[in-house]
Amino acid sequence: MFKNYLKIALRTLWRNRLTTSINILGLAVGISACIVIFLLVNFEFSFDRHPPDADRIYRLVTEFKFGDDPGHNAGISAPIPESIRREVTGLETVAHVHLESFEQIEVPRSGQAPVLYPAAKESSSEVIFTDAQFFKILPADWIAGSPQTSLTKPNQIVLTQRLAERYFGAASAAVLGRTLRAVSYRDTLELTVSGLVKNAVERSDFSYPAYLSLSTLTTSKKRRENYGFDAWSNTNGSSQCLVKIKPGANPDQLAQKVTKLVNSHSGNSSIDWKRWFNLQPLSDVHFNQTYANGIRVAHKPTLYGLAAVGVFLLLLASINFVNLSTAQASQRGKEIGIRKTLGSRRSHLISQLLGETLLVTFVAVMFSVALAELALIYLGELIPSGVELDLSQPTFWLFLLAMALITALLSGVYPGLLISRFTPVLTLRGTNLFVQPGKIGLRRVLIISQFVIAQLFIIGALFVSRQLQYMIQKDLGFNREAIVTFQVPGKYFWIGDQNQRFTLADRIRKLSGVKQVSLASQLPISSGYSSSMMKVVRNKQKVSINVYRKDGDTQYLSLFGFHLLAGRNFAESDTTSELVINETLARQMGFRQPLEAIGQFLEYGNGAQIPVVGVVQDFHGRSLHESIQPTALINERSSLYRFNVRLQTGSAQAFDATLAQIQELWNETYRGEDFSYTFFDDEIAKLYDQERNLVKLTNLATGIAIFISCLGLFGLVTFTAERRTKEIGIRKVLGASVPQLVALLSKEFLILVGLAFLLAAPAAWYLLREWLNGFAYRTELSWWLFAAAGTLALLVALLTVSTQAIRAANADPVKSLKVE
Repeated sequence: MFKNYLKIALRTLWRNRLTTSINILGLAVGISACIVIFLLVNFEFSFDRHPPDADRIYRLVTEFKFGDDPGHNAGISAPIPESIRREVTGLETVAHVHLESFEQIEVPRSGQAPVLYPAAKESSSEVIFTDAQFFKILPADWIAGSPQTSLTKPNQIVLTQRLAERYFGAASAAVLGRTLRAVSYRDTLELTVSGLVKNAVERSDFSYPAYLSLSTLTTSKKRRENYGFDAWSNTNGSSQCLVKIKPGANPDQLAQKVTKLVNSHSGNSSIDWKRWFNLQPLSDVHFNQTYANGIRVAHKPTLYGLAAVGVFLLLLASINFVNLSTAQASQRGKEIGIRKTLGSRRSHLISQLLGETLLVTFVAVMFSVALAELALIYLGELIPSGVELDLSQPTFWLFLLAMALITALLSGVYPGLLISRFTPVLTLRGTNLFVQPGKIGLRRVLIISQFVIAQLFIIGALFVSRQLQYMIQKDLGFNREAIVTFQVPGKYFWIGDQNQRFTLADRIRKLSGVKQVSLASQLPISSGYSSSMMKVVRNKQKVSINVYRKDGDTQYLSLFGFHLLAGRNFAESDTTSELVINETLARQMGFRQPLEAIGQFLEYGNGAQIPVVGVVQDFHGRSLHESIQPTALINERSSLYRFNVRLQTGSAQAFDATLAQIQELWNETYRGEDFSYTFFDDEIAKLYDQERNLVKLTNLATGIAIFISCLGLFGLVTFTAERRTKEIGIRKVLGASVPQLVALLSKEFLILVGLAFLLAAPAAWYLLREWLNGFAYRTELSWWLFAAAGTLALLVALLTVSTQAIRAANADPVKSLKVE
């Protein structure tokens, strides 16, 4: 029986080659999209799922409140871990983790110069100082050494296999006792290899290339001071704390105990500044942007949205299959009638039709794997490192099998049930079983559903692109054209001759292709920020304001074209002696007019009164997701490490020549250091990488949705034209023109697409409104973009329908009217 069913299925599919090809192509595209989305979602949700008792592991995080301005930090004060380990009950294990980056690693060689490795070029240059407690919470697979002995003494380092092979050529116990020199911008460490662990197999946000003993920092008085190990009031994002709580312990109550303990040590009693602590679950670390602290985090709503997109695209392909299968059902009426007359049961017929669907689905699955591989290449910039199509993973094959079965069921069950219900007498008589005057019909509902989904994607793509364009092109309150930016090498930030940077700036100013040079700590707009609590007397009361600060020299305002509303620029200074503030800060100080703020004082740091000498027009210091913050521009010489160079306007060749001259001066000043620059415009664009990626994904999903929908529409129009061949021939003989015949065949489908737009527009408006609420500054939901999306869908549908309609209308009526 199976052989007979297979033979019939192959004959049927070959006889209807066009329909089969459309179904295979549509399903392959839909399934390939699901494969890519599965790989991405599975990758993101696999982080930190492997540790034992993961549900009891937390990270201690810090919360602030500066007046009415909240703050968050993944870091803590360095003395906290040791203290809570002793004094807070309910904690099973406490691990102090201090993150550090090294500029360079030196590997000594006997009788030869050491080999130098620029650590910044590693796949991860960040290492941690910790102790044995860390591996009690997040165990590692040890090759040599152990957590009990390898991190107990100062200047010990545990390497991963990858780094051991890189530095010593082998990853075995033989590397124990070898030495390294690690150079950072503020310290040089002589390290001894005391342990070796295997490269992490499971994904984790707490996996590092090397682990250094925490005692390296804590047993040196100078390092304790430099790293703030005795500063209870200092919160450092590099100093973090992982804890495993005891079974049954309440994390909220433990966080309250930590807050009470820290306040007792730090004496925090300010009414304007408050600090407390929370325990962040390990499962939340990879998805919480609030405490990202420089690590790449995933966005759960986006992942859920991607999963929904995958479901929609697969649904579109399945709808195509159902539509075309039911459309062809009447052609198979006589076959089904004869089979039922000869004794075939309904279950046999359903099994046969499901078998045909499974055959088509499995062929589509084979094509989908190749398409998914191509999609990963196309989306290379968007896909995180580590997402790959690994055919050796059983999980992937289980997913693919489940996808094939689900798709086959979605696509084949209804057509199978429908055809198996045919009455033999009616089918053998040639009665059309699908003529149901006055009813909408499943096929029409499915077409509408397809185009509702497709038009949701079209409208979304147009508005997301418009919002991105709005953000990039919006007037930010400063100039950004022809500005090149680069910064002093890390190890020269605070050590070495700081005058080098000012000498280099003077030399660059003298170049003919340079218009202006400024040294600063930050660009006018950036993802990072620095803020300080400042106090002002308002209504005879001293009020604290969380002020965002940007350090720049006296050229900073003019180079970036800030508009000075009142007062003057600040004077050259080694320390903070004058402030230029923005309008928002002037208003928060209690002044309605910028001029009123000139000569007023802000209390800063240890109580120093700093005068306001200028007020600039508001500018955007962070991305347009956030509102403009109270900001002060400060000139503090030691904090200026970023070069900003405005080039003379000219050709690209002139820019290149000037940049080559700047590089020569750089090489003379910082020998052996790489010269890496970016244009300010590119730095601004980086702030919206997430939106840029969303545009690319939305455009791709829209293209796939339109393609699948049009495939189905093309197949239905082709089938409709074939069924109405004689009718078209008769109409042509009676004088109907080609445009009239095209309109006859196209009208119904275009009406259905129009109805789909009426359903899609309100849903798209609601979803886009919710998405735009995530931006402090956003474009408007313009009606004409909705109209443009609807028009585009109608034009695409008309083009798809008319190609086959014109072909049918131009057919020779003599051939159309021949008797079969």
